[in-house]
Amino acid sequence: MLHESSPADRSISARMRTECPGYIGSQFFPDVPPGETRSSMRSENLEALTFADESIDLHVHLDVLEHVNDPAACFAEMERTLKPGGRMLFTTPVYEGKPKTERRAHYGPEGVRHFAEPEYHGNPIDSRGALVTFHFGTDLSDLILAWAPSCGVRMITLNDPRIGVLGEFREVFLVEKRA
Repeated sequence: MLHESSPADRSISARMRTECPGYIGSQFFPDVPPGETRSSMRSENLEALTFADESIDLHVHLDVLEHVNDPAACFAEMERTLKPGGRMLFTTPVYEGKPKTERRAHYGPEGVRHFAEPEYHGNPIDSRGALVTFHFGTDLSDLILAWAPSCGVRMITLNDPRIGVLGEFREVFLVEKRA
């Protein structure tokens, strides 16, 4: 099974949806119970997934992690639901020159608490955007190893001007659960 969190209107999401048997796309819908669907999209919270233990071959999330409230819980859940040898493939902005990850906002029952100027990125299900809760630093790989101890981490920094991959935020992470 392939799980993609927060698929957007981009070619890679469309390709996975049409070419990968067992594809499951999910969004976080606060008003839809976890595991249920809205318009063929499953409602999932990366911090509390409804998938069975060791049931997923690949978790994919592109530019999602910087919007979650508790990345440690996300990685613990993805690790729990991955089959041995399963993988997580994701992108998130990593700020070069920032050695430590910075929390920018936290949302809870009392509302949103901001620790820095609010920042929003595009959101495929909300035109207001998605609040950025973290700016990840160069410590992200070490954090992932602490959050998902049965996994190994590879960070690949792409640089290919022929296809327009230049500038900041080019990191791709591949996390593999040991068999």
